[in-house]
Amino acid sequence: MAYNRKAAEIWGETPSVGDSQVKFCGAHKLLTLQGVHVPHEQTPLAEILVTRKAVTNFRTIVERRDGSRVPVLANIVPLFDDAGTMLGFMNSVQDLRHQIEQELAQQHLESALFQSQKMEVVGQITSGLAHDFNNQLASMSMALSLMEKEVETANSSRLSKYYALCKESVERATGLAENLLRFSRKRAKRLERVDPNQILLGMASLVRTAIGSKILLNLSLAPDARFLKANKQQLESAVLNLAINARDAMPDGGTLTISTHEAHLDRANFSHHNSNFKPGSYTVISVIDTGCGMAPEVLDKVFAPFFTTKEDGQGTGLGLSMVRGFVNEMNGQLTVESEPGQGSCFRLHFPCYGSEHSIAIDGVDQPR
Repeated sequence: MAYNRKAAEIWGETPSVGDSQVKFCGAHKLLTLQGVHVPHEQTPLAEILVTRKAVTNFRTIVERRDGSRVPVLANIVPLFDDAGTMLGFMNSVQDLRHQIEQELAQQHLESALFQSQKMEVVGQITSGLAHDFNNQLASMSMALSLMEKEVETANSSRLSKYYALCKESVERATGLAENLLRFSRKRAKRLERVDPNQILLGMASLVRTAIGSKILLNLSLAPDARFLKANKQQLESAVLNLAINARDAMPDGGTLTISTHEAHLDRANFSHHNSNFKPGSYTVISVIDTGCGMAPEVLDKVFAPFFTTKEDGQGTGLGLSMVRGFVNEMNGQLTVESEPGQGSCFRLHFPCYGSEHSIAIDGVDQPR
């Protein structure tokens, strides 16, 4: 068989300089679009020899001798003499690599548009729900204010404890409602000078309640952990979100470790995911579980909006994308390490309060 230069390039053959045609040894394989090898007796050429009919618009994959693969569109027409004897065939092959790249790019754009439209609808729904939620919480907060004097008069330590828990829950729920509104539309964020250890200690009882009795909560807080700058409610929501995800990864129980420490990050030892990344000192909050872990293909999509491995009705797929969005807004970095059966480790890196690459708060930026 003789092939021209373009066909030779598709097959992976190297023609001699000056040759108009290339003698081809046939040392290649044809694969289906799913990557399954096509036996010789089932190839289009074998079909032509049996049926004596042309094969048109046949999409297949050519596997070259070096193992590389090229998607092609083939049209094979048998050639006959005047007596009707088949003399051979003419094979026209089109390289589809560029076309497939364009198709994938188009699919990516369509997917991005679809996700954007979904996010817009979710934002509209979220805004309405959050407003209604806020109204209910306002009523509860007012009722609690009226109860406060009655609780003080009763002088019951147990009643005071229950009142304090109820009030704290309402305040946290109000913060969550504000986060929902923030998700649905742009809204000014109140940034604060935050002690990460105090935040985590204050959340301990809430986290223990959220993860259940089968999971051991371990707080490993560095005594010299530096302050960071963030929105307090958003930070609490982010940690709680990660804790609940960890709980779901440990249905049979396990250990959830939440820790703090300081780290110096630079471009040489940190694969940064935020375009605002700047080398310097970061306060790190780590959320580590001993759960089922994640396979590489799941890890690659774990922060994508609406991506979830949970059953229908068990998750929206928005939690981790919102956590990453919050950390990025704080000029921080969110990383994850995980292997199947080895648990997961999420690390939230925030610029230390007073560092050059942190966010100014009310025009004042003083280190701890």
